[in-house]
Amino acid sequence: MILLQIYFTIADEQGAAFEAMFTDAYVPALAKQPGFVGATLLRLFPPAVAREIGAAETPFNYQMELRFDTEANRRLWAASAEHSVVWPLAQALASAVAWRGYDVVG
Repeated sequence: MILLQIYFTIADEQGAAFEAMFTDAYVPALAKQPGFVGATLLRLFPPAVAREIGAAETPFNYQMELRFDTEANRRLWAASAEHSVVWPLAQALASAVAWRGYDVVG
């Protein structure tokens, strides 16, 4: 299994729209893809809580975690018609985006 983590910087006033886009558009599109295992959207703790627990600083306040059975199937998703519709929706709400891929080993 592989995990793709995608980090987003989303303005506070766009947070609700980003969360709704993930639930209403992104996940339904993902669910159609061969090899799709699951997805999670994470929102960073508020700054005061992050400071209180000594969390590392980051410019990103949202993170998508996308799980596929193989990297080949994740790449098929990235080249799919559904992705060409929902990825621009996510990007339009973000001021910055970055990602990392992982092999799940445990």
